[in-house]
Amino acid sequence: MRTTVPAAFSLVFAGSEGRYTIQFQPIDEWDGIIDVSLGGVTMRWHVVDANREDGGAVVLGGMTDGSEPLWGEEFWFELRFSDAPPLIRYWGNQVVWREDCAA
Repeated sequence: MRTTVPAAFSLVFAGSEGRYTIQFQPIDEWDGIIDVSLGGVTMRWHVVDANREDGGAVVLGGMTDGSEPLWGEEFWFELRFSDAPPLIRYWGNQVVWREDCAA
């Protein structure tokens, strides 16, 4: 079910490029941005989807704008910040391409 976005937060993740920090900042009740520098590429991802799952977890989603120089394309991301541990799931063509867990 669609829900409002959370307050600002940052998390450190580990991926194949090494550790990286994401910084989430709400724009309004429904949208936000994530600033990330990954593999030497600085990106700003727009959060366009916030959903609350039946168990109460809030999942943020959007596109990995600016990731073409790093990965050759853009992916849909699913930021599961309330999971233990938090994770980012990257989707391409309706298939999970990769998952990075909080470090």
